[in-house]
Amino acid sequence: MEGKKKLQLIIDWSNILRMARTRDEQKFNQCRNSLIDVGQELFITSSFNSVGLNDILKHAGIPKGSFYHYFESKEDFALQVVEQYHKANHAALEALLQDESLTAYQQLKAFFQNTIDHFGDVGYCQGCLMANLSQEIADVNENMRSKISKFSTEMVDKVSECLLRLENNELNLGHLRPCEAAQVLMNSWMGAIMKMKLEKSREPLDVFMKFFFSR
Repeated sequence: MEGKKKLQLIIDWSNILRMARTRDEQKFNQCRNSLIDVGQELFITSSFNSVGLNDILKHAGIPKGSFYHYFESKEDFALQVVEQYHKANHAALEALLQDESLTAYQQLKAFFQNTIDHFGDVGYCQGCLMANLSQEIADVNENMRSKISKFSTEMVDKVSECLLRLENNELNLGHLRPCEAAQVLMNSWMGAIMKMKLEKSREPLDVFMKFFFSR
């Protein structure tokens, strides 16, 4: 009987430790994700170089000095922010491409239109995080350049998959192959976003849509 009690105490203590570790992990991930969300907002509305670690911690409501508990460096943090931003965009496009109620043309058009609506919600002034960072630090930070280039290629590949399913020349693609047309489409989109941000106007985005999606 005494042995059973000791065994039960060991099991109970093990469960307590496991639950404590789970709570610690949940709290860690919650704080880390909060920092990433704040970083995305600040990097888009301001810039990477102008945002300090204290700014990030203050906006996230996390004590000063705890940043390096979650990230190795500001560069590591920025890379995680970019990855999270890309995942959200990639997931949004993937969700539309899986919508069988829409044609390939409608799926692609909806992706760009939804993004335009988002830009409208923030006053056509924030732009694309990856485009902003590529202009600001890609020339001097190889890790960031490589990461942004990788994510950009993934988006182009996903768009190319959609273009393969188009019918009857639904888009103005000229004689380009889908993989080439996807590059032109995304490059034009990035250019339209930059012009939108410069002018704080929807017009460059509307011109983009009119050229590619006027059907």
